[in-house]
Amino acid sequence: MTKPPPQQTTGGRQMAAAPDQITLTLSSHYLWHFILYGIPAMAVLSVLMTLVKGRSDNFVIVEIADRFILNNEASIPTVLSFLLMLTASQLAFLAFVSAQKHHKTALNLYWLVAGLILIALAYDEAAQVHESIKAVLLREVFQNHGWIFVAMPVVLTVAVFFVPFLRALPRRLAKQLFVAMAIFLFGAIVIEGIGGLYSFQMGKGLVYNGFMVLEESVELVGISYLNIVLLEHAARQRISLRFCGPDAAAADDGSAPEQDQQADREVRRQDRR
Repeated sequence: MTKPPPQQTTGGRQMAAAPDQITLTLSSHYLWHFILYGIPAMAVLSVLMTLVKGRSDNFVIVEIADRFILNNEASIPTVLSFLLMLTASQLAFLAFVSAQKHHKTALNLYWLVAGLILIALAYDEAAQVHESIKAVLLREVFQNHGWIFVAMPVVLTVAVFFVPFLRALPRRLAKQLFVAMAIFLFGAIVIEGIGGLYSFQMGKGLVYNGFMVLEESVELVGISYLNIVLLEHAARQRISLRFCGPDAAAADDGSAPEQDQQADREVRRQDRR
């Protein structure tokens, strides 16, 4: 049996000693495993559950199957996608705060804008707002995918808006962010657009469901990789979080030791290469 921690006495009163420090490590290692194994497994399960749903009239079985079909609004994969987008937004906000600590510049606001965009995407993933947008062109072709016509000019505008930010970032980080969003948009716009064309020509059969599973899987890969990029960026910037009460926060002047500041400068110098 372990002994209880020693107690301190102050003015005749006993006070419990402060607990040992607990370190929680967030690593991209598990996200890589999710991309390599988790997403393919969910895609296969989605196809199987689609077959089960199509061959069963039992309400309970159909409801259970719906929870694992990737392109269903109330499915577990949709919840995972929402959480990944929300996590990426918080990491973007963290990158903004870190950048402001290191060097205040207007370009840091791009991190803030990126975080807000990711929150909007997370909300849309949960509320499926884009599904209510009707096509302004080729309505009979893109009956349930009209939002693509709205998304394309918005995506192009946002891409142009972020060009100065990407040019100012270290080349490696800029390339990784570009790849992550390209993967996500390829699934969300290109594959879904092809699926819409197919459904117009051939109907919503098994092949169409395959397109939808592929679309959702690619989106999950893109947003998961974005989280990996942001986590690794936080690690390179030596970002750490410390939780404390108001007394400790007031006593902390926010200044890092000189050796930590030198280490931060060295990390940023290597990151720019």
